[in-house]
Amino acid sequence: MCTEALWKFIFPKLENINPIPIAITHCKSFEEINNEIAACIESPAVLVGFSLGGFIAMNFACNYPEKITKLIVIAANSSELKKKELQLRNQTITFLEKNKYAGITTTRMYQFLHEQQHKNQLLLDLIRNMDKALGKEILIRQLKATSFRSDISEKLKNIKIPVILIAAEDDRIVSFESVKTTAKNIRKSIVYKIKNCGHMIPLERPKELAYILNNL
Repeated sequence: MCTEALWKFIFPKLENINPIPIAITHCKSFEEINNEIAACIESPAVLVGFSLGGFIAMNFACNYPEKITKLIVIAANSSELKKKELQLRNQTITFLEKNKYAGITTTRMYQFLHEQQHKNQLLLDLIRNMDKALGKEILIRQLKATSFRSDISEKLKNIKIPVILIAAEDDRIVSFESVKTTAKNIRKSIVYKIKNCGHMIPLERPKELAYILNNL
């Protein structure tokens, strides 16, 4: 449930880079998502993905390796969702289809952020506003389109382009260890660890992330 606002602290810091956001909120499957990305890339490019977008970027690279020259994956791994997470998503879909959506809760936002950011009202408001801007319909569509994903670790072994994985040491959504495991299946992989940061790396540590992007 992220909009282009996710990158508002990053884009102004980029040097000699022309970022082109790709909207996928209308897509209903990974196949549709792949087609949308392919249609947006006019020539070989660097593909950057955050969280779910990171998994999507890796999946795209497995299917369209000729389209990209480098892959940058932020706060994501290559595994399928755990059983507990799938159950939670199914429960969420069932609830949303029968009830009004009141928006992301503060407790849920805390899970995405490092504890040092729990009183950062600017970030809390930004996350809440992104969620509100997309709304219930897109949340349901996103959950349905992306929940049943296959582990793509084996497919990643065939990727020959450089893959940079950026992970937070204190990410409670995607652990740093799981990112390192993903990197082991990629021939040309580099892992960057960002300390004192939760899952929302582009919002929590924009300077560090922009530095990495500018120097790849």
